[in-house]
Amino acid sequence: MRELAEFFNLVQLQSFHFLRPYWLLAFLAIFFILRFFGQRDDTLALWRKVMSTQMLNTLTVQGNTNRWLSPQKLSLIISLPVCLVLMGPTWQQQSSPFSENNAALVIALDVSQTMEQSDVQPSRLLRAKQKILQLLKMRGDTKTALVAFAGSAHVVMPITNDQQMIRHFLDSLSQKLMPIQGKLPESVLPVAEQLLSTSSVPGTLLIIGDGASTQTSSQFSDFFQINAPLHGNQLIVWAIGKTASELETNSNIIPLQLEQLNSLANNSNGRLVNMTIDGQDIAQVNRYIEHNLVIIDDQSRPWHDSGYPLTFVIAALFLFWFRKGWTLQW
Repeated sequence: MRELAEFFNLVQLQSFHFLRPYWLLAFLAIFFILRFFGQRDDTLALWRKVMSTQMLNTLTVQGNTNRWLSPQKLSLIISLPVCLVLMGPTWQQQSSPFSENNAALVIALDVSQTMEQSDVQPSRLLRAKQKILQLLKMRGDTKTALVAFAGSAHVVMPITNDQQMIRHFLDSLSQKLMPIQGKLPESVLPVAEQLLSTSSVPGTLLIIGDGASTQTSSQFSDFFQINAPLHGNQLIVWAIGKTASELETNSNIIPLQLEQLNSLANNSNGRLVNMTIDGQDIAQVNRYIEHNLVIIDDQSRPWHDSGYPLTFVIAALFLFWFRKGWTLQW
């Protein structure tokens, strides 16, 4: 199922195109040729002009041939995957051993008081740390920075390729280390701008938390409307926690502000990812990061021709030509 989900990944399909689209003309040519064959083999074509259809059906013997399956119709069916293979469908580029991942990821983690709540076991903050570690393991040694925020934002680790260093400082993060209590995700913006400006290619700002305000959404919107068109940086909001509908009625836990976080992502042309109990959210965040990834010498990376699996379908359809008398009269 995971391979199927990857195949139908809408993020990758945004880059879907054909390497050789001109082969579509071959399908049109085959269609008109087979249609001409059908008209040529119609022995009743002259009678249709002078006799009604009802009368013609009464005076002719239809036989017991299967009209839905014939060499002509199957030739048209088989020409479709043949032409698709020749057109070269593709939606992803081949990896190159000489390419380098030069895009920066800035992880901004909310360490405010609400992140200490235990609606998500063992707590929202600890679960967020676990998710970050799994994301770092999936991405490998790529350019990553870590920022902690509550009432203010501070750089925990500048951009580095050493995920072990980030892991070391991530473990010690808590609200006790923050000089100003509160929840101001917008305080991350000047810090993230400074970190991302050191990279010559577009990066990603990943906000991990459980809430935001109207002012937060407004400031993020202004920031990404001004900077994103110029630098191509993107925003991903990773929501950690349970909403009010998921919590018990008598619970004292402050629920996840999902609507505010969704508004924050939408107004900044970003993406919202909800926490899951498995690794689906981690894979989704990683796909969004890779979608905005810029590779050095990107133009030299060839596109992967993904049409070759259709050759097995073509081979299966060609088995009909082993039947006795199954042929086309050219």
